[in-house]
Amino acid sequence: MKKDRSKQKLTKEDFEKFEYHDTRFYGLFYNKTDEGTKVKIDPKRFCYATNGDFAEEVLAVINKRRTHYFYPRKSEYHDYCCNVFADKIKQIRSYWEEHYRELITFAKERIEKPRLETPGSNMLFMSGVIDYDEAIDMSRMQNAQNEAAYREECYRVVMSLYASFVHQMASEIEAVTVYVLTKENALDERFNRNILYATAVNKNKKISDLPSFHYYDKLYCLWNFIKHNSTSTFEKLKTSFPEVLYEDVEYKQGFSAFTAIRFSDELIYEMLDGCDNFFKEYCELVFEENYTEAQLTYLNAGVKLTMLYIKIMQECF
Repeated sequence: MKKDRSKQKLTKEDFEKFEYHDTRFYGLFYNKTDEGTKVKIDPKRFCYATNGDFAEEVLAVINKRRTHYFYPRKSEYHDYCCNVFADKIKQIRSYWEEHYRELITFAKERIEKPRLETPGSNMLFMSGVIDYDEAIDMSRMQNAQNEAAYREECYRVVMSLYASFVHQMASEIEAVTVYVLTKENALDERFNRNILYATAVNKNKKISDLPSFHYYDKLYCLWNFIKHNSTSTFEKLKTSFPEVLYEDVEYKQGFSAFTAIRFSDELIYEMLDGCDNFFKEYCELVFEENYTEAQLTYLNAGVKLTMLYIKIMQECF
């Protein structure tokens, strides 16, 4: 009878027989089955081969195992829904930090500042129609008007760019939500937030009870106000998240929503961080995924192995 090697514990000598580019050398074993690729990890060998160790939160997950090997529930990085959501939010954050934030600064700086008016700039004074004191008063008034117009133009450009980014952020987050729910056979052709909430039916809590739901809801309220510019969406935002609006703001339906919203870099980061946490909590509740476990095999191990492999290749050649 053929000996079953699937549960055999390999020794250091066994591992040394594998080539450096073989994942088994590092204690990572991949096996194709009818259900897909399965993976198991020898934590001790992995730490020894990479000359490192796992972070405490990773060790907490690993140490729950009852066997020598650690068996992740899923085999590929994007098999975990939480990784799909996290990657999308990282992508949005990267676009904000590397491109869009600088675009806002550039757009503001390219607006030409008004020329300072002096009494000598006034043709009536130069023609002798008005005296010097009158020319001074008129130049002061003109400078005040020009400065107010300049500030208004800068404000509208900057706030409209912030509004455009929030619109894009919310749109991309909804798109990845539709993608994940479709992948998990939880969605047909139409999507609204009620469908998202329904995925938690028969779970131990509602989606709205998750600690970070507040940030996801805030993004949606902002998005709806920016899209619809209506009194109803304004009142919803004012009731739920008054801190994002200017104090004592009076809004008239049909006016641009961004004139009432207190946009800032801090607000962008708050919603990015908050939605990142929300989807981790959501995936843990609905799909029973542990985010730390999802990173264990496919992020930490992959990065370390890649760096080690490059170092070996450089030393060889």
